[in-house]
Amino acid sequence: MRLRLAITGSSGYLAQQLIARLGRDPDCEYIFGLDIRRKVLETGCEAEFFQYDLTNPWEMLAEFLHKRRINAGLHLAWQFNPIHDARRHRQVDVTGSENFLRAARAAGLKRLVYTSSATAYVNPANPREAPWLNEDTPPTGTPLYLYSKHKGEVDRTVQSFAQQNPGLQVIMLRPAIVLGPHTQNIVARMMEWPWRTFPWVFQVRGADPPMQFVSEEDMGEILALAVKSDVPGIFNCAGDGVLSYGDVMRAAGKRPLAVPAPLVYGFARLLWALRLAPFPAGMLDMIRYPWVTDNTRLKTILGYTPRHTSLQALESFLASRKSSAGHPESMRQ
Repeated sequence: MRLRLAITGSSGYLAQQLIARLGRDPDCEYIFGLDIRRKVLETGCEAEFFQYDLTNPWEMLAEFLHKRRINAGLHLAWQFNPIHDARRHRQVDVTGSENFLRAARAAGLKRLVYTSSATAYVNPANPREAPWLNEDTPPTGTPLYLYSKHKGEVDRTVQSFAQQNPGLQVIMLRPAIVLGPHTQNIVARMMEWPWRTFPWVFQVRGADPPMQFVSEEDMGEILALAVKSDVPGIFNCAGDGVLSYGDVMRAAGKRPLAVPAPLVYGFARLLWALRLAPFPAGMLDMIRYPWVTDNTRLKTILGYTPRHTSLQALESFLASRKSSAGHPESMRQ
């Protein structure tokens, strides 16, 4: 199938890397980029880039896709960094995703790739050692952190959509935290709060969960493979190996400050309410409970073995962060 691909969230750094790659791919005929913040990229194939809000009526998007003969869609648009407007947060994540699914079906797309997240697995009952979580694990998400909660909800919606539309090939990716030289996400913001050289970082007392990462390079390869793949299904995306939360923070030059859960959650809740911290209290669930995934299906079914371990992904991110210490503009998306 000659690819005529629509990408939501096309201005994000992973999308930009993918667009550059696909623009050189002879199997890619056309790229249609959609983002609330329009960014025009030069590509080796025909391309258009629109400023578009996915919370608009889905019929509008369906018409755009139909007129451009789009046959594949990649849904990357999401509210990645926490905001105080919970209603808008849900509109972007949940309503936007539902609109994309409706438009894709109405426009007759043949293939749909959705990037869920391993954060959809966050749950106190998760294992702290192997065997890790496989793709059959229910994506509950934590109700205290909207990113995770919405990822879990939309994950379940996409699974139902796939079952109801067997003629549409649906691939869902559940990546671990993506790290690399260009990363500027909530993890980076946590490490730099309240300022980059601050020596301490919060830790929930008694919790030192295992963590895993996937490198930018590997995630780019996985996205490129997924939009061209004939293999439907759900795939955990992570580098091999795990590191404890404490080891990750120490590698970043931070000293974990263990605080009892009621105190640290209460303090974080106050800081968020006063707009003195970039993350809500629910973010602490991500460093309190384990959510490590099994990447076997990625290797054996989708056919991709990550080139970088979790440790190597972290090291790449930290090396770039260190080299850019005097040049903060190089860390921006």
